[in-house]
Amino acid sequence: MNDLFYTKRLLNFADQNSQAHAARLRESFAEHAPASLWGLWQGVFGMAAHQLMAVSAHAELDDGWRPPEDCEVESQWVLKATARPQSAAPLTRLGVYVFRDFWLPFEHLDEAVALSSAAWQTFEGAEAYSAEPMALFAPAQAMVASQECRLHLLTWYPDFSSWETSRQSDPAAMQRFIARRALTRTTQAVATRLLLPS
Repeated sequence: MNDLFYTKRLLNFADQNSQAHAARLRESFAEHAPASLWGLWQGVFGMAAHQLMAVSAHAELDDGWRPPEDCEVESQWVLKATARPQSAAPLTRLGVYVFRDFWLPFEHLDEAVALSSAAWQTFEGAEAYSAEPMALFAPAQAMVASQECRLHLLTWYPDFSSWETSRQSDPAAMQRFIARRALTRTTQAVATRLLLPS
């Protein structure tokens, strides 16, 4: 079990110079020892061109990181890993990363995680496409059972062709994904590419 906390942030910048902003972000995390940068992404669709998504890993509830100059935090979520990730080692594999968020009552969170984990057993082994769920994050702190919460899924695909083909996964996985969908009010997906150090 991964006992670390993770903070997911949607960041705004004054312009679209993503590589320069990414370099500054890496420097700011390198200077801040308690938190490490787990991943940094640029949007393909679903995010504006002047935005980046960053996820940090840290031992305490607050990672203590502060944005550098000309960087604005639009949204921020403090999260705990559920079934994945098992490690806070920074992500390094190129491809398409899809962030999919689910809104559901907190009382159904554990069931949604269990359905996801069970579905992955066959979803990942398909011959027609490649895919790997990298993370499934839940709110870091408990909530009232009936209160709506947000479950954060991150899935890797080598390309958009695999993503499209995976929409028709095997019947066992589909059955569990349909059951998970029944627990949720709505979902939202953002497609991104991982930014690696130059």
